[in-house]
Amino acid sequence: MIRIAHVGGWSRNYGDLALQQGQMRVLQEDAPEQLDFLPIHCQQTVFHTDLIDLINDTCDLMVLGGGGMIFHRPEDSSRSGWQFNIALEDLARIRVPLATYGIGYNAFYFDQMKLLPIAMEHLKATQAKTSLFSVRNQGSKDALIAGGLDGDRIDIIPDPGMYVEPHAFNLPDGDTADIKIGLNWAGDRPHFRFPEPWEKNRHTLIDALCDAFDLMSRTHPAMKVYFIPHLVDRIDSDVWDLFQARLGDRIINLEDAASHIYPPAFAQVGFLADTYRQMDLTIGMRGHANIVPFGMNTVTVGLGSHDKVGFFLKEAGLENNWLSTQNASDAGGGPFIAEKLEKLLASKDAQKQNMSERLEEFRETTRAFHGRLFALLNER
Repeated sequence: MIRIAHVGGWSRNYGDLALQQGQMRVLQEDAPEQLDFLPIHCQQTVFHTDLIDLINDTCDLMVLGGGGMIFHRPEDSSRSGWQFNIALEDLARIRVPLATYGIGYNAFYFDQMKLLPIAMEHLKATQAKTSLFSVRNQGSKDALIAGGLDGDRIDIIPDPGMYVEPHAFNLPDGDTADIKIGLNWAGDRPHFRFPEPWEKNRHTLIDALCDAFDLMSRTHPAMKVYFIPHLVDRIDSDVWDLFQARLGDRIINLEDAASHIYPPAFAQVGFLADTYRQMDLTIGMRGHANIVPFGMNTVTVGLGSHDKVGFFLKEAGLENNWLSTQNASDAGGGPFIAEKLEKLLASKDAQKQNMSERLEEFRETTRAFHGRLFALLNER
């Protein structure tokens, strides 16, 4: 048996839980023998000497990620400036092979600070310590090279959230809709997602989306929009009342209509994946609200200002499927959005074929990386 110390944000976010499940699944598929995981939640863990001794004494590998770990969360008080909260002297004490697994640059577009200065220095030390260092997209690689890391030692592998396994889910009102559109809204840190005045600009985007859905409902009178939160504590439902006031019973909040799958839980993440699988098209503000539906072969549209959305869509060959708000808070306005969504729906079969082929290419990349990862055990 191979035991892996598996470090990531394994907690309050359905996207990270999808990543965890998908990653464990494909690691086991490609492993030379049975795996056992020691999950370590990076956002709530300080890597102290006793924990490092536990890893050294009981694990064969240590894997950091995947996920958007290259991100400063002030509430974590991380000594590294990113989500690997370990002092450099303790990093040096790790004896098992260490690898980063598809980690992502996760700074917000309208956050002027981006990262603490210490972060890149710590990342350089982490890269020097690792046997394999990988990120999840070219955009993350470019950001790390700009910060001084060795680009020749940075591999690009897919975010494994696309490999999450769906489980059959009884979608509320699913049999009454002529088309089903999934909408994921990110409710946390709105002041970093929108330019000032952020409240006004946030409302502008909500109005544009509702205008688009109003226009589309003329062609699709039985259209249903499914509001799909990812975070705990109704954080993503913070703006739900604004959408409901505009769209009425045309929009369904899963956090209310399917409250039995909330709060997010590892055991139930397959139901979230199946929700995305049942959509005709999804619009996602969160990174994994694009990655998971892509893996479910559902037409995927990015939303908002976060670079990681654009980074993923470009990797997937879907760079034109981004309703970006980096330059315009209305993402082009309601008529533009409606026209874009209608064109994507009209070309759904071609979109799905292209995504299926790209997913196979991603899986081959993942499999090759796993071969190198497990080969590290022979070097101990």
